[in-house]
Amino acid sequence: AFSSVRNEIDKGVREVFGGIQPFLAEASPANLNTESFALLNSAILETLRLSAVLSSLRVSQRDFDLKDSEGTIPIRKDDYILLDTRAAHRSEGSYPDGDKFIFDRFVSKEYENDITSAASKPFFAFGAGKHLCKGRFLIIYEIKVLFIVYLSLFDITPVSNVRGASWKPPQPSAQSLGTMHTTEDVFVKLKPRSAL
Repeated sequence: AFSSVRNEIDKGVREVFGGIQPFLAEASPANLNTESFALLNSAILETLRLSAVLSSLRVSQRDFDLKDSEGTIPIRKDDYILLDTRAAHRSEGSYPDGDKFIFDRFVSKEYENDITSAASKPFFAFGAGKHLCKGRFLIIYEIKVLFIVYLSLFDITPVSNVRGASWKPPQPSAQSLGTMHTTEDVFVKLKPRSAL
């Protein structure tokens, strides 16, 4: 996954911008939201899908019955309703292999502009409805720029924090809320890359 995204970034920066220096001057949300950076966009969305730990608490405005595949839950006016985004984002019905990181899951054109408007699948990393984050396009753009700069300028190698042990992906802490925390520190080795 990492090498595929890095290769796409190298190629996109070279072909779309002519190098990292012109990229720094000319990057915009529009020219980073293209097929040239589809894997990067997908990897970011997949990371957000798996790491979003926010919860959405609402108060029912009226009585109604909430139906799901297992039955009906009566909700009364003024009841509190808590949406578990982790469960929605890992649902096998919406995301096959929902507990796995699949970096190219969101490459489809359906996800090119605004993931939150793709009604076929739940995606609540930026909230939902009238509480949808107005800055979601800016933050996705900022994440893309950050990744492009880092991966263009540095070779990044994961390092085990225990001598002799092989590196393992970080595991999320069960105590995470709002921002995902890992159970252990994550160590990487940065080495400047030769100019593109």
